Amino acid sequence: MSGDPIVDRRVARTQAAIRQALIALIEEGGFDALTVSDITARADINRGTFYLHYRDKYDLLEQTQAEIIGHIERIFLEGAPLRLEDLNSPDRPLPVIVKMFEYLRENSALMHAIVGLKGDVALQTRIKQAIERNLELGALTGGRPPTFLVPGEYLIAYLLSAHFGVVQTWLERGCVESAREMAQVLTRLSLGGPLYAMGIGRSDS
Repeated sequence: MSGDPIVDRRVARTQAAIRQALIALIEEGGFDALTVSDITARADINRGTFYLHYRDKYDLLEQTQAEIIGHIERIFLEGAPLRLEDLNSPDRPLPVIVKMFEYLRENSALMHAIVGLKGDVALQTRIKQAIERNLELGALTGGRPPTFLVPGEYLIAYLLSAHFGVVQTWLERGCVESAREMAQVLTRLSLGGPLYAMGIGRSDS
């Protein structure tokens, strides 16, 4: 950004228009079929303006994915660390998970377009790297990296597949549940486990 508020707002508006065009075109025909010309026509800008911000459509997608991951990482890094009572309360949604789903809901059109890309492994790779970084930093445990009881590669694979699948299904369903309801779903699955979520071994007394 230049530091000039007027220029900054103009840049932000242009990037927002490009982002909205990307979302619409992915939803209509998929990422592979769209071109820079399609994006500039939909965003009502010229090609020169597009190339001031992005090298090509792949750079646009890559920057968009990086922004999504960066925002979600900040949510976890800035969230309060887990407490012992949190681990013993799978029916109480974790605040940091609520914030994550609030962000996903606020950007549901973008998330649906990006997460729904078939055959695109770049986002899943970025998410995997983000999980690894957060585990190393101990983002949820107050800066204390946890001691794994299973090999880290399997833990990360489980977290990636399970959490990504939940988010993807929610987006495909049109974000029917609220952010808090989804946070409770993910908290129950994460802290209680699948059997707990199925009601097996749970005592309501």
